[in-house]
Amino acid sequence: MTLSTIVLPPRVIEVLSIATQFSASERLLLAKLLLDSLISDKAQDEADWQNLGLTAFQQEWNNPDDAIYDNWREP
Repeated sequence: MTLSTIVLPPRVIEVLSIATQFSASERLLLAKLLLDSLISDKAQDEADWQNLGLTAFQQEWNNPDDAIYDNWREP
């Protein structure tokens, strides 16, 4: 299968025709951005969300108003 045997949607044809006007470095950058948009590190995404949640939780949890509950086992 070659690019010439693939039936491309009109929008893809339009983008490819525009891309031919780009310099080599611009085409490389475009290719990198397109690949990055398709490849997702789900483990890293999950870790990022957990870190955001943990930070927000710590800010909410560690405040003077809730400090009275820190020693709830003491009489």
